[in-house]
Amino acid sequence: MNRTRSVVKQASILAVAGILVRIIGVLYRSPLTSLISTEGIGYYSTAYNIYALILLISSYSIPTAISKLISEKLVLNQYNNVQKILRCSFIYICAIGGGAAIVAFFIAPFIVPKNAVMALRVLCPTIFLSGLLGVFRGYFQAHQTTVYTSISQIIEQVFNAIVSVGAAYLFIQPYLSVGGSQLASIGAAGSALGTGVGVLIGLIYMTLMYLKRKNNLIVKNDPDDYEDSYKSIFRMILNIVTPIIFATCIYNLVTTIDMYIYYYAMGTGVEAVTMFGVYSGEYIVLQNVPVALASAMSTAAIPAISSSWAIKNYKETKEHIRSGIRVTMMVLIPSAVGMSVLAFPIMGILFPQKDTLQLATILLAVGSPGVVFFGLSTLTNGILQAIGEVNIPLKNAAIALIWHCIITFVLLIFTPLGLYSLVIGNCFYGLQVCYLNQKALRHKVHYKQEIRRTYLLPLLASLAMGVIVGLIYYGLFTLTKKVFIPLILSVVIGIIVYFVIIFYLYADHPEELAAIPYANRIIYKIKKRS
Repeated sequence: MNRTRSVVKQASILAVAGILVRIIGVLYRSPLTSLISTEGIGYYSTAYNIYALILLISSYSIPTAISKLISEKLVLNQYNNVQKILRCSFIYICAIGGGAAIVAFFIAPFIVPKNAVMALRVLCPTIFLSGLLGVFRGYFQAHQTTVYTSISQIIEQVFNAIVSVGAAYLFIQPYLSVGGSQLASIGAAGSALGTGVGVLIGLIYMTLMYLKRKNNLIVKNDPDDYEDSYKSIFRMILNIVTPIIFATCIYNLVTTIDMYIYYYAMGTGVEAVTMFGVYSGEYIVLQNVPVALASAMSTAAIPAISSSWAIKNYKETKEHIRSGIRVTMMVLIPSAVGMSVLAFPIMGILFPQKDTLQLATILLAVGSPGVVFFGLSTLTNGILQAIGEVNIPLKNAAIALIWHCIITFVLLIFTPLGLYSLVIGNCFYGLQVCYLNQKALRHKVHYKQEIRRTYLLPLLASLAMGVIVGLIYYGLFTLTKKVFIPLILSVVIGIIVYFVIIFYLYADHPEELAAIPYANRIIYKIKKRS
């Protein structure tokens, strides 16, 4: 149970860091846009999308692979192999990440518009640096600490924000009299420099932490310690990295495929493009915010699950899975209900365009179950990867994508649902991946998630919370005609109400909440007063 608490604690640290990173990312976009214009942001986004795709193919999966491999060797006390894996990972990144960066630099004029070439070339070294940073993050995560990863993410984003705005300001000074596309292009390059500097500073921090902690983390080599060959280690890395890359690509393809299906069915007029922009740029963006918790839980759980699975401690493996899914559902289910009930004020504050506010509100209200489905599918993907079944998430994602395309196409062509067809298809995709992953877990681990305390009780508490939150917000809104203060008050009260109900519902099962910090103490006080 102590190890399970540790997993939840590490996931919480990573989730908080992820939220802070997203907040910083939102805050610096406004001054950056005012400097380089919307056109400049367009050039930067074009270059960044290509950069992200190349990074995905070259080194995106390295932290997961390193975390899994090293955690397995640590639990088997194969310390020589730990150092070999670390060395092989750096060699892999130098070859694959470095090669990808060089190729991207030279082919930039052929894969992005002319005015985005400079921004992409500025981003190219970051492909290599991100791979090195990923190795260190995976190494520390294998030692079951996400503190350094979290701090490095925050440092990276802070420097990214400062340098992006500062460099863009300096770069555009000679072009202020020229203006137009030339200014936007050079400003986009300045913004891209911020991305690279952020990653570089994060890498320097992780390197310093490694040098500081390596004497505590590295056990002296034992001549009798079992060692894999470098060839077998490279094979292990590739066998893990490759399926994860393809599975992630399929995940990222969903919105892109939706775009092509939607435009085929609805045309590419201004209205259709605007509506799809609301779907992808507002609904999907907000859906992904709470899903970050599931991603953090997945990252934190992989070393613990890999370790217990490697030594055939199946009871502990099941406990980690059970606790990870339960804690994640305790957060994602109320998040989905809250986003549905408060869809109007949330969209009104974040995306206040009057022409699309009603559409955005309905999309978020109707599509909020996608938060739960995508969160659970993300977590179960990580669990399956942790037990070595890296091909199963790829297979399940591909199957779900095929059905997603069929359902979305049929709804768009043969029903009047229009844009809402994408929301239905999106939720169905996440639901199907959840089902297929859970089915795989039952087959591979002989594990079946308990329903009542994992799903039904959080749902019951969330529905009660939703009614109270709705009454508070819309009551205050009717009285004050204000949005922000009633929204904040209703969210704070909703969180308190939800956890009070949860603690009462679980009062007879305190062990179910043991992984949550201070949960036992709170339940004890509640029972004492009852």
